[in-house]
Amino acid sequence: MKRALSPLSDNVFDLAIIGGGILGAGVARDAAMRGLSVALVEKGDFAGGTSSRSTKLIHGGLRYLEQFSLGLVAESCRERSILLDMAPHLVTPLSFLLPAYAGDPRSLAMLRLGTTLYDWITPRRHAATPRHRTLSAAETATAEPCLPSEHLHGSVLFYDCQMDDARLCLETILDACRHGAVCRNYVEVTGFRRSWDRIEALQVVDVLQGDSFDVRARCYVNATGPWIERVSQLSSGNAARIALSPTKGVHLVIPRINHEHGIYFQSRRDRRMIFLLPWGDDSLLGTTDTRFDKVADKVRPEMEDVEYLLDQLRSLAPSHAIQVDDVLTSFAGVRALIHSKRNPSRRSREEQIVASGDNLLAVAGGKYTTFRAISDQVVRRVYRMLGQRAGKCRTAEAGLPNLRPAASGALLSQSPKVCESDIAFACSEEMGVTVEDVMRRRTRLALSRHGGVEVASPVSHIMAKSLGWTDGTREAYLAQYLRGWKQNKPWE
Repeated sequence: MKRALSPLSDNVFDLAIIGGGILGAGVARDAAMRGLSVALVEKGDFAGGTSSRSTKLIHGGLRYLEQFSLGLVAESCRERSILLDMAPHLVTPLSFLLPAYAGDPRSLAMLRLGTTLYDWITPRRHAATPRHRTLSAAETATAEPCLPSEHLHGSVLFYDCQMDDARLCLETILDACRHGAVCRNYVEVTGFRRSWDRIEALQVVDVLQGDSFDVRARCYVNATGPWIERVSQLSSGNAARIALSPTKGVHLVIPRINHEHGIYFQSRRDRRMIFLLPWGDDSLLGTTDTRFDKVADKVRPEMEDVEYLLDQLRSLAPSHAIQVDDVLTSFAGVRALIHSKRNPSRRSREEQIVASGDNLLAVAGGKYTTFRAISDQVVRRVYRMLGQRAGKCRTAEAGLPNLRPAASGALLSQSPKVCESDIAFACSEEMGVTVEDVMRRRTRLALSRHGGVEVASPVSHIMAKSLGWTDGTREAYLAQYLRGWKQNKPWE
């Protein structure tokens, strides 16, 4: 997986995809598996935006039942089962407790009704995600001692799945490449070459070297998430566009509080539902869901986001009060939700696919969980644009192979377990280009207590050896990563 760019400029593809997030990755893999020639370009690193900044869940979306999004929940539950089989090394079952206390906006009876419907609406039940059951107050407190027993009515135990979102996106990209796709990171689209109502080529620039060239294809897909409107403006001033109402989601990595279960609890301030998840040796707390009208590149956790989440946690588990200085790190992402005037938490997670001209599609919205099904729809539309009959979608049947070799060499971190060989492999086989790429997306080091300079520095030295960096290049990439690490700790 070398980052040679000549295959992009020397060929005419059936399909060129803009955006290396999970939707672009899914479309690339699906199209390549059906036999189309595919190119994909991403202006930063694969999964560098929202696709590495999610709540790390593959789930049906229990809370969407309150919005009567029954079709979305049923599709999500079906896709959850498919992804469990497709990538078992990245998608794993997780049990959740949904506690109910006196004064909560949703009573235990309401929670039981919702999870009963959640089970009923699941079209294909996987053995790893059994039906819900109700726990008494005593059973709940025993299962998760961090939950106070005072005023506790009980809880509902149900199942969804946890994932490594960055790795799932990356490995989808890599599998697309194994099926013939040409996917490259750090290649930015700067314009479109058009002939009347038809796009002839993408004008791109190599972000790392500054070289410009064209990527030619018969059809194009804009899958740039929060940047979709900006890219649409490049294609044509009159192009059909998808209008977004983006929201920001912030998560905190904190010292471990919960034991083996995820805890899905209710905010008494604004009725929002918040997750407290096991995350290696630590816990993951989130998420916020607030309006965001700035440039997506500039999204950062703010102190008000951190304080909101910690306030909700103190309300849930006052004996486990986490202070700001206890927070290990945080991260923020922008959800590319379709335009709506509704409250951010109640905006639709449905996707939208829009055609522009003869050979351009734009796709946005949806949930991470449904990326494979959305990709299927997009590829079918591509075939119609090409005037061809679509081949069978095989992504539900073909697993993502786990090709990472057994770790060897010096141990850099025990949790997550990362060795010297993992860093070298990320450089040689996974197109890891910067320290940020490896610390945050090829590994989970940046989202752990080992994300600081004490681990990032040896990682940079291993990368320098693998990629032939000068001392100046190594120091620059290390400094770049540490600046981002610092921005994710706004309390310091």
